[in-house]
Amino acid sequence: MTTSHLGRRAVAFHMASYTAVHLAATIGITRVFGYRVTPAALLAGAAINASTPAAIDRGALLLWLAKKTKKTGYIEQKCQTVRMDDEGALTREVNGPGIAWMELDAALQRAVGVGAAAVTTWLTTCPGPAPRRHRQHRPPAPA
Repeated sequence: MTTSHLGRRAVAFHMASYTAVHLAATIGITRVFGYRVTPAALLAGAAINASTPAAIDRGALLLWLAKKTKKTGYIEQKCQTVRMDDEGALTREVNGPGIAWMELDAALQRAVGVGAAAVTTWLTTCPGPAPRRHRQHRPPAPA
């Protein structure tokens, strides 16, 4: 098994468990408070939560957002880490552990979570088409 394959497998497991916990928490909390979330709303929120963290963790989305908002200076100044390999050579990384990058990553994931919760809430509470009611057959009124 290659490192890339192992990494993809780890990300898939992480996203599956992350999504399962979010779904269980959403169902549990809303039931405790007496609310029912529609299945479509639940799946929409889960899809948002499941699809975005892996993209955010890879870093390309965060860098793209920084360029669009003209905040790359912050990343270049505050999100650098230096590593030393076995031969003593130093390398700079923009998304190493223990730096501002992790805070930006967490903040973006929280924002996505709030967005997913808003979509779930909106889909559950928005008025949709009225349910179709079947007409009951009534005998004709006596003349």
